[in-house]
Amino acid sequence: MSGDQDTKRMLIVCSRYSPAQALLSRLLAGTALSLGVATSALAQTALPPMEVKAQETGSYTATTSDLFKLTEPLQDTPISVTTVTQQLMQDRGDINLNDALRNVPSITLQSNESSWNGNAPFIRGFSARTDMFIDGMRDIGMYYRDPFNMEKVEVLEGPDSILFGRGSTGGVVEQDSKMPSQDQFVFANLSGGTNDLARATADVNIPIEGLGTPAAARVNLMADTNTVAERDLVNYNRFGLAPSLALGLGEPTRVTFSYFYQQERDRPDFGVPWYFGVPAAVPRNNYYGFRTDKLQTTADMGTVKVEHDLDDWITVRDQSRYAAYTRYELAAKPGLAANVTPTTPLSSAGVALNSFSVVSTEKQFQNQVDALMKFVTGPIAHDMDAGFEYDWESSDPKYYTNNGLTNTLLNPNENQVFKPTLTYQRVNIDTTTNTEGGYVTDTLKLGDEWQAILGARVDRFSVHFNEQLYSVPPATTGVVTATNIKNREDTLPSWHAAVLYKPVPNGTFYFTYGTSFNPSAETLDIISSFSTFSLANENLSPERNRTFELGTKWSLMGSALQLDGSLFETDKVNARIPSDIPGFNILGGDEQVQGFELIAQGKITDEWNVSVGYDYLSSGTTQTAPGGPPIGLPLVFAPHDNLTFWTTYQILPEIQVGGGGQYVGSRYAQTTAPIEQAPSYVTFDAMAKWSIDERFDLQVNVYNLTDKYYYDMMHFAFVVPGAGRSAMFTLNFHQ
Repeated sequence: MSGDQDTKRMLIVCSRYSPAQALLSRLLAGTALSLGVATSALAQTALPPMEVKAQETGSYTATTSDLFKLTEPLQDTPISVTTVTQQLMQDRGDINLNDALRNVPSITLQSNESSWNGNAPFIRGFSARTDMFIDGMRDIGMYYRDPFNMEKVEVLEGPDSILFGRGSTGGVVEQDSKMPSQDQFVFANLSGGTNDLARATADVNIPIEGLGTPAAARVNLMADTNTVAERDLVNYNRFGLAPSLALGLGEPTRVTFSYFYQQERDRPDFGVPWYFGVPAAVPRNNYYGFRTDKLQTTADMGTVKVEHDLDDWITVRDQSRYAAYTRYELAAKPGLAANVTPTTPLSSAGVALNSFSVVSTEKQFQNQVDALMKFVTGPIAHDMDAGFEYDWESSDPKYYTNNGLTNTLLNPNENQVFKPTLTYQRVNIDTTTNTEGGYVTDTLKLGDEWQAILGARVDRFSVHFNEQLYSVPPATTGVVTATNIKNREDTLPSWHAAVLYKPVPNGTFYFTYGTSFNPSAETLDIISSFSTFSLANENLSPERNRTFELGTKWSLMGSALQLDGSLFETDKVNARIPSDIPGFNILGGDEQVQGFELIAQGKITDEWNVSVGYDYLSSGTTQTAPGGPPIGLPLVFAPHDNLTFWTTYQILPEIQVGGGGQYVGSRYAQTTAPIEQAPSYVTFDAMAKWSIDERFDLQVNVYNLTDKYYYDMMHFAFVVPGAGRSAMFTLNFHQ
């Protein structure tokens, strides 16, 4: 019996029981879950009379983007976009944005450092830690993002400042929030597992009557606590709340109010030291810090979005957000003691702990106004987005140093008491930035086969930077030794052009050119080194980037399977490198990344889901100066090969199994002396799910099946091992 015939017959059977069961089956029709849901319905009594909506229809692919500025389906969007759907995150058991990003082959992960906390991805070999967005607005918070309120994650690759303003050298990470709809549903997940894992999430959507307009409210909740397999003392504790209210659903005027709050209380992981260019050969569980180490963050953001259809051909949207983020960190980064040499036995080697504390608040106000227009001029149809954006950001970190802390390399004392010989303030920073940007993008369609996309944007980026440096030993501490006040303003254009050819409705070829820029203060400071707090980048104009991409996208199996491929080159044409004047940088370097990407996501059959991606990167510095990055070595965090793979199969109507993993080639953390490189690795994961009935699923995920000792995240000062073998058991409820 074919899958379509099975589905039709089960729909007829389900319709005899309850509207809820019939609707759920219709929503799941054509997916691997449809037969399981319909079959289990035969054994169920009728549910209470409420409308049921499937949270996901089993798909690993998305046909559209939630970004308002992308006016076309992803099939006709001439840039590489890798989507991590909610279903893929659920099947893999992702509980951190880093977990979701491991599904994207263009991404590698950097570790925390004293100047930055939270998720820090590299995309196509370039840092994207300041290129995180929520619903099209920049998310500057320094925290570990939990996916409990994410409908999906979109990774847009290549520089495209016409969409996002500053940054986006290698791409951006867009987090699409869960928003209210006119359906009523409840989803809840309760998880437990190895490493003291306990996690609970809830997603409730309720239509509201009596407001004079179609309205709905949605609330997402999360609580999570866990340690890390074979990493002593490391632990994470998070809580999240995300309510939202939508008015005018389906009406010409729509208003959405949303609030997001996340809190974390962690003992962070700064891994193990580098040992003369390679990770120190020590047990994976070694922890060199203190039980009093901590990372405490909060993220608060409120957003109001108003949309109005002025006519059939024009929609206007205004979105405003205020956000405040706090962070406090007390931690120690391990490094080899100064007297350790390559001949020193590991059992005799000491560790010097670079212990610091930082307290900071980041604040942000953003407003975006867009007009989406669809009109025709002669034989050409236009899809145009024109808009204006304002973004105010501030940051006020205060850094303190704790002296005299050590440990041993091979067998560290994990119970030593935090007793620095001296604690003193190093710097007090206060930065504010203002961005005003105007942009327009037009998709011109000539018939069904040819499209051209033209885009331009102008940004004015201004910064006020105020820094007070304090004295260091042997001088008397606590004395301000320098006050540096810097003001700078840059006005820069960005461009985007593409041509797209559709030989058949389900196939696309495209060529794209795009630019972006990176001002020195894009990280809300102009400090070039947080070891010396030097200002080598002051008075430098922004770096400029450009990308050329040739690609193709194919939608197969009735749009259930998406195949994408691209060839690309990204050039940073004026990278910051050391000047011949000590203490100053110049824009005299060139960096280049060439490569190709292959992505397959979706359903091969009704029972078989896949998400597979491969990236090849050939990167390097093409122009440099003495003391700068050398020519001939790859860029840091840019492995030649990165492969991600995941698949699930519905072996019985009520049983699904899956598995996958990741291969990451060797990566450099530093290409100037001392050169540091971590080895390649491959990991494997597995999953099984049992549909108990129409409302309950039991799922088990096992991670790092082979218990591989590998190095997951890096920094030039240390390298963080990946977690050992672990398991998570989850009970899913959906109604």
